[in-house]
Amino acid sequence: MDSRIDRNALHRFLDEQITLIEATPLPREVRALVPSADVADGDLGCVWLAAGLATQVGLVLMEEPQRFVELAPGLSR
Repeated sequence: MDSRIDRNALHRFLDEQITLIEATPLPREVRALVPSADVADGDLGCVWLAAGLATQVGLVLMEEPQRFVELAPGLSR
């Protein structure tokens, strides 16, 4: 394989996104969609955080996949 994941770039991106997502509270409208008898607040909060992260990662991989890919050591372009 001539390329690999740039883990440093990916980790920086994830750290930035996690900070933003955790600062975004679960909207009341979302809580209203799911009866509390079906899903506890803590569980819904976890889903909210995971969905936010998955969305941000998915978007950047579709729009800028090269942002997280680098040449494997010892190779040049």
